[in-house]
Amino acid sequence: MTTTTQTDKPTLDIILPVYNTERYLDQCIESIVNQQFNDWHLIVMDDGSTDSSPEICDRWAQRDKRITVVHKQNSGLSDTRNTAIDMSTAEYIGFVDSDDWIEPDMYSFLMDNIQKHDADIAICNHFYEYKTDRHCDNASETIEVLNHDQAIELVIKDIIQSYVCMKVFRRSCINCHMPKTQFEDYAVQPHWFENANRVVRAMRPLYHYRMRRSSIVNNVKPETEYIFLMAEKHRIEYYKNTKFEKLPELSITRHALRAVKRIGRMKVSVKEIKRYLELIKPIIAQYAPEHLDKLNSKERFMYKLLMFSTNIFIIYQKIAYAKKLKKKFQKDYYFD
Repeated sequence: MTTTTQTDKPTLDIILPVYNTERYLDQCIESIVNQQFNDWHLIVMDDGSTDSSPEICDRWAQRDKRITVVHKQNSGLSDTRNTAIDMSTAEYIGFVDSDDWIEPDMYSFLMDNIQKHDADIAICNHFYEYKTDRHCDNASETIEVLNHDQAIELVIKDIIQSYVCMKVFRRSCINCHMPKTQFEDYAVQPHWFENANRVVRAMRPLYHYRMRRSSIVNNVKPETEYIFLMAEKHRIEYYKNTKFEKLPELSITRHALRAVKRIGRMKVSVKEIKRYLELIKPIIAQYAPEHLDKLNSKERFMYKLLMFSTNIFIIYQKIAYAKKLKKKFQKDYYFD
């Protein structure tokens, strides 16, 4: 592992894992360098890239003394972020992904909200960036200040989404490493938010999340949906015997119903679809009956149909999907 470092201790450490994103890396780093808030240190973690990403990282470090570049053997996103967390020294920590970019005022806005509201975590909204389109859910100028319990409830409901990007954390909140699994953000977020007395959540979109074909379409498979539900079960255990214990049960019910719908529509063998639906059915059967009154009509319909017959459920989903042309699968919609 080789490191190029800067010396001054900043207010904010920004962690940027990099793996083979040469096409987008300049735009990403430039958006950080051009921030209106300038009291930052960028920790660039080159996770064994095999394209020109390492040279791009080094070139930026030569231009700006606030950039540290670490070249290491490939070990995955979680381990790479954890290494950077251990290296960081600032009071606040932020995260950016190397194929995304941020608005010039993102960190000034987030840091201002932290100072103004004496918050431990600040959040902004984000754009989903497609090749030919852009959208943002619930964009507005709304800012809400949440106490500990209010924030935890929104985390469990996934209203505060699990992405660590588009957030700034006070160092004292980051009390544990990310697990070396898929959905590491989702798994660690309850732990980090548990240490926050106050969270400020803004709906202004300042982060640009690039929707790439390689990271979206090719990763849509039954196993991925099932692994996510296993991460969700960890949340149920985490909040067991607390005032929040029923909320994760409703959340996993909804996510499980969403998962079986997606799996039922996937272009894989019916045998594989059925195998994963049968693995997920017991989860739904365990938690859904107690929360039926909180499900919407479509969710209740899917629950009843799946419990009645897995085979009929699969046929229904295949027919429903065939009738609905979704532009997200158009050839030129995602970035490569």
